[in-house]
Amino acid sequence: MNTPGKITLRMLSLCAALCLPLSSMAQAISAEDAAFVAATVLVPSPPLRLSAHPEIRADIFKLLGYARGSYTQGNTLIARQVLDSMYSLDDITRTMLPDGRSVLASIDAGTHGARRAAMLFDPQRKLLALGLVNSHCQAAIGDAAPACLPSTHAVLTVFLPPGAEDEMAAPLLVWARQLPTTLAQAAPEQRQSIAAVEYITTRPGQPGWEQRDVPPGFPASLLHLLLPNAELNSSSSGGKIVTPAGLAGLPMSTPTEAAEAGDEPMPDADITLRSYADFHWVLNTYAKLAKGAQVKGHDDKVVFTGNDASGRYTVTLREPNKDDGVLITVASWREK
Repeated sequence: MNTPGKITLRMLSLCAALCLPLSSMAQAISAEDAAFVAATVLVPSPPLRLSAHPEIRADIFKLLGYARGSYTQGNTLIARQVLDSMYSLDDITRTMLPDGRSVLASIDAGTHGARRAAMLFDPQRKLLALGLVNSHCQAAIGDAAPACLPSTHAVLTVFLPPGAEDEMAAPLLVWARQLPTTLAQAAPEQRQSIAAVEYITTRPGQPGWEQRDVPPGFPASLLHLLLPNAELNSSSSGGKIVTPAGLAGLPMSTPTEAAEAGDEPMPDADITLRSYADFHWVLNTYAKLAKGAQVKGHDDKVVFTGNDASGRYTVTLREPNKDDGVLITVASWREK
């Protein structure tokens, strides 16, 4: 796992995590699964996918923060991988447990549920743990296809808050064994199997970018405008791209959002972050951070324009859609 967002990992074989004494294993596990299935209901026609529900998104980012990892995709925001794994609108289930806890789950319909995620809540709807069925996919190198484990060796990754005991997330192990209908119909030798369970203690307070990600020429006086709880999206300096790495050194092909309003030159430096917080929360936060700046715009795009000792700056907030978060571009024009 890359920093920021370093995590603690504990890997167990499926047998070590799930097995009971051999004399009672088959009957006990079968009864446990049957009870779980009996308590599970399909949530009818919800207005939103779980991945688009503001409270669900807030819960996930509160637990996972902006750490990156390789689960359903290589070296990608973990929370994004979880959200993509509960994207289906038609496959949302809720399981009520006897002790008042509940499991809310959904799948990635594009993989027929081979990638799926579930959230374990306490009776007061506090998120206790998060489960992700995945293939430990690594980032592709060059033209090669991403390297992923075969479906017969899938992994259940259980994310836990600091201080939580692994055993607390036991309902997620039962959930992971319940194959979605399409997967359950596959031939036995091709059917998905959870080959391992891993437990990860999250560090949600870690920032989503580091000081080294700030582009050359970006004024230190504007660093307070870069939200720590956000993902680095892109940056430029002197009219050339700094990140993404694959485009580094190339000229900016289009002006930044801040420059689109007129015929002004490209900024001397800019950085774009992505926040998955509510747009209005981001807007209110920048109303305080950029105090004294002029504000223009409405709905899904707002621009703050201000001046400080380094020169002129803009902060542009955009929300292209509800799934992809809020883009925050901080651009600077130095005094000549």
